[in-house]
Amino acid sequence: MRSILVVFFLLSISFATPLIENSSGQSVAAAVTLECNPPGGGSINIEVNPGATLSGYTICTVSNPTVHVEKISITVQSSGMAVAAPGSITVAAGGEEDFQVSVRADSRTPAQARTLNVEVFVQEISGVPPPNSASASSSNIVNIMQFAEFNVQMATPIIELEVGGDYELDYFLQNTGNGFDNFKLDLEYGQSEEGSYSLTSTKVQAEWGSFSWFRVLVNAPNDGSDWNIDSAGRHTFETDIEVIVESELGCQNGDCLTTSMTQKIIFYQNQTMEDDSGSDLLSSSINNQVLIFGGGGTVAILLIILLVIMLRRKNT
Repeated sequence: MRSILVVFFLLSISFATPLIENSSGQSVAAAVTLECNPPGGGSINIEVNPGATLSGYTICTVSNPTVHVEKISITVQSSGMAVAAPGSITVAAGGEEDFQVSVRADSRTPAQARTLNVEVFVQEISGVPPPNSASASSSNIVNIMQFAEFNVQMATPIIELEVGGDYELDYFLQNTGNGFDNFKLDLEYGQSEEGSYSLTSTKVQAEWGSFSWFRVLVNAPNDGSDWNIDSAGRHTFETDIEVIVESELGCQNGDCLTTSMTQKIIFYQNQTMEDDSGSDLLSSSINNQVLIFGGGGTVAILLIILLVIMLRRKNT
């Protein structure tokens, strides 16, 4: 009987030992998984134009596959952008929890793509440090969205041009958006016979923050003698042309960004030009008359001298 009890005791120990080891192993091992997805999927898109929110976010789901409660720490790398996220989170055994990671860019940040990386570590399991290292990570692309904006300036808003000449008017464009852009150019003016106008180019391009320039060619009329006379005694004619600039990027985004400027041109003709022309004709006429009168006087003198000589010979 005693030998049977000994055998039964030994068998009980042999069967119980594996169960204890398995239970101990399951309770000690830490594990964690992580998945981050922006709303709607894809990437985190951040608008940085003036007045925009400048921010975006992603939703992360952390899972605890163990049979014990885990305290999980959270770290975020954001490629230089400001972020907001919880420092840690507690997840029940076999459970999962969501947390939000927000990212913020500076206003007018150049258009580009950056990376947001979220990493989690098991800090505690059932209130004690885990015997093993357990971690997981997830990454999202952050797109800094491009916006269109520009300024255009005239070198001379009001310009005076003399008749009979060809001129070039300069205009300067600055791309104040946050990325490369193309700009369409156009002119509008009345159908007048007084001068002609054209652009040297119908399109210019500029990197963000840089300047570009373009010109309008003006062929002034040759004669303005029938124009009104101003206070300075000049014949003048005033006209306006509209210089129109449009961002191609702005139109691609569905809201065309267009600006226009009014260039005032005053054509003039000095009245001295007419006076000089008239005085030349008068001078020519007077000179001709002097020559005629001069020639007639010489002939008369010669006739008198000849008459005197003939009278003297007759008397002798």
